[in-house]
Amino acid sequence: MAGAGLPGFSIVVPSLNQGRFIDDALRSVLDQAYPNVEIIVVDGGSSDDTVERLRRYGNRIVWTSERDEGQAHAIEKGFARATKEWLAWLNSDDIQCNGALFAAADAIARRPDADVVFGRGHYIDEAGARLRDYPTMPIGPATDARRAFFANGYVAQPSVYFRRESYRRAGGVDRSLHYVMDYELWVRLARAGAKFAAFDRDISGNRWHENAKTVAGLPKLYAEAVAVQVRHYGKVSPYFVQAISDHHYQMRHAARAAPPRSLFWRWLYFKAAWIRLNARRPGYCLRGLFAETIAKSGPIEGDRIRMFGWLRAEAPQGRRTPAE
Repeated sequence: MAGAGLPGFSIVVPSLNQGRFIDDALRSVLDQAYPNVEIIVVDGGSSDDTVERLRRYGNRIVWTSERDEGQAHAIEKGFARATKEWLAWLNSDDIQCNGALFAAADAIARRPDADVVFGRGHYIDEAGARLRDYPTMPIGPATDARRAFFANGYVAQPSVYFRRESYRRAGGVDRSLHYVMDYELWVRLARAGAKFAAFDRDISGNRWHENAKTVAGLPKLYAEAVAVQVRHYGKVSPYFVQAISDHHYQMRHAARAAPPRSLFWRWLYFKAAWIRLNARRPGYCLRGLFAETIAKSGPIEGDRIRMFGWLRAEAPQGRRTPAE
């Protein structure tokens, strides 16, 4: 595509004390040499060497460093300064890769009616080595995005680009959230009628390390996800019920239950969580209590066992949670 015809991207980088990673994040965007991009770093008043590192980029980036109310507030502030048509955010410990901006531009050219385009992603460790794929649900032209985000609400956040006008129309990011502001924004975009277009290219690395917020705060992440689903849908999906029930099973019971008995206990944990989380919707709760069951390898895999299938199956060794 000719440089003059490329869509413009504003990439917001929220940051707080991530000096050891922020150069990787910024260079992953700058090294693409995309001709129509602005990088807006919103630092929350870091006490490490982040600000010193930001100064080295001169006018290649725009940045501020001051106390804020958290990540969502930083993202909101960054988008308020954006001047390009398309928006995205890149956490300061994540990276773009494989020509992400050019890939997104190509997806926009292929689907000019789209309000949101997104690719695939993967997880990386502290050193930047690839760990595993980031589970990302497919959304085709005929997909009802509102239902899709209820049933399987996972896309690779650093791989998502959306129109500034669609973001404004949806009401912006919810600054009261600390963990699932991305998921909640996707839901509101879908409910506002935004058209989503997925493209099959891995364009981001989501860093998975012990100090990452989603690693340290998994129970709080799940609590926010439940609150978001209840707010927008009035109920909690089997996907999130199993994510939560499997987490509680792992924390409280896994060491005492050997296969195949472990599947039985996971099944019981799921049923208990289903009742607890969906009691506010008696009809939905009752139907799901009998009709819904667990996926053997975890909710992201989709390999659901039939009712009482735990009698004949053993649990796999390498279960993953949606947040992983």
